[in-house]
Amino acid sequence: LDKLASQAQADYPVRVSFYYTYESQQENQHNTESGTLLLQQDKFRLSVGESEIFCDGKTMWNLMKSVNEVYISDPEENNADNEFFLSNPSNLFTFYKEDFKYRLTRELSYEGKKYYEIDLFPNDLNKSYHTIKLLISKKDYRLFSAQALGKQGDNHTVILKNYQKKVSVTEGTFIFDPSSHPGVEVVDTRF
Repeated sequence: LDKLASQAQADYPVRVSFYYTYESQQENQHNTESGTLLLQQDKFRLSVGESEIFCDGKTMWNLMKSVNEVYISDPEENNADNEFFLSNPSNLFTFYKEDFKYRLTRELSYEGKKYYEIDLFPNDLNKSYHTIKLLISKKDYRLFSAQALGKQGDNHTVILKNYQKKVSVTEGTFIFDPSSHPGVEVVDTRF
């Protein structure tokens, strides 16, 4: 896990395309969406479904394209305990460092590549999930997938595709610009 975190930080800024799947076993629901993530330490730009989220490390803007509204919040407010990484992906490669026990479960081959499978268990038993499963490439210690297994049968899975390192970004990449979205309604939820 430390090699994963160190490799990702050496690659910043990174751009990753991914597939996100939400599965509810109780409601027999299964939904998959594709998205992209541009990440540089605590700054990110995430696009998935109808939402595009910008974060410059101090302020977070969530643009809901279908209703032409942007919600402004503090990044700390979006580190919700029971949310999967999509609420704030800035700690995608380092979240394991606090509040988890973990173990190497096995080594496996998938689509001709070799991976380490690691299970993480939250120290806080009140979390909505009981296990997070990671697949990490044996070749270059890059994250292939992360899956949160919910206690109520709600599972979240992210499979990373097309990992690009050292991509070109500017400060403006991570800041929402209202002039680029004419007529957008701004809702500031910060206290």
